[in-house]
Amino acid sequence: MPHPLALSPALRAWTRLGLDALLLDSPQRVETLRLRGGMAPAGASPEGNAAKRPASRPGRVTETMSGSAGHAPATMPRTAREPHPPLSRDASPRASASRSGAMPAEKGRIIPLEAWPAAWKTLRERRPPPPRPLVCWTYGGLGADLAGTPDPQRRDLVARMIKGLNHPVGTHVFWPFELPGEDTPREGTAREEHAPSLFWSGEALLRTRALLIMGSDARDALGLPKIGPYCQTMVRGRLFIQLPQPHSLAEKPEAFGQAMAFLTGLLRFCNTVRR
Repeated sequence: MPHPLALSPALRAWTRLGLDALLLDSPQRVETLRLRGGMAPAGASPEGNAAKRPASRPGRVTETMSGSAGHAPATMPRTAREPHPPLSRDASPRASASRSGAMPAEKGRIIPLEAWPAAWKTLRERRPPPPRPLVCWTYGGLGADLAGTPDPQRRDLVARMIKGLNHPVGTHVFWPFELPGEDTPREGTAREEHAPSLFWSGEALLRTRALLIMGSDARDALGLPKIGPYCQTMVRGRLFIQLPQPHSLAEKPEAFGQAMAFLTGLLRFCNTVRR
């Protein structure tokens, strides 16, 4: 068995991680790595090595990388035996971003405040955010509730939820992902990229710890992971909380109660003193 330093560069990284064996699917790849590392080809009987390798499963070859001669390598953990394959050329950046919890670039471009459209600047100036908010709420129609004609059902629902949570003043802030009356861009210029970027640009200034999204329409417009109601995950270092549509919470007492119990547990950190 050659010294680990005599192995090919492709195998040295594994030895530095403390691994003893590597399972490969391609016998041809194994032969190539053996020859590069100065090892005898499979099937040859090196002089002085009477011990035979244990039989491998069909389609897989076990290659010993370090250890005493004639010692069969121990079974490696699955995560070590099957390293993640590199991203293929045809892999979608959007798909890989959703798996990792990161946002696709076109959905999360941060726009400097001075480059915001006039309507968004006006909204921010007219409704100054609290100094240190912890939870940012948004839902379809929030833009109309803040800068247009408020919907009484949504207004009453939010008031009930805020009162029920009973968090300190300034804990919650509301920021829309679209505003009423905005011009719809020409086909191909994508309004669905423009408004989410303004949402994330506002959230970058707010720097809250949690995003509370009501409705799958808001979730999809912002390019967030497709999780279901009463679920949560981490996105951009923030806790992303998904709730049903506002009208569903307003019209179904059982859904409202479930949402409040869910939020009470998740948002316990809002009751701590902020310094």
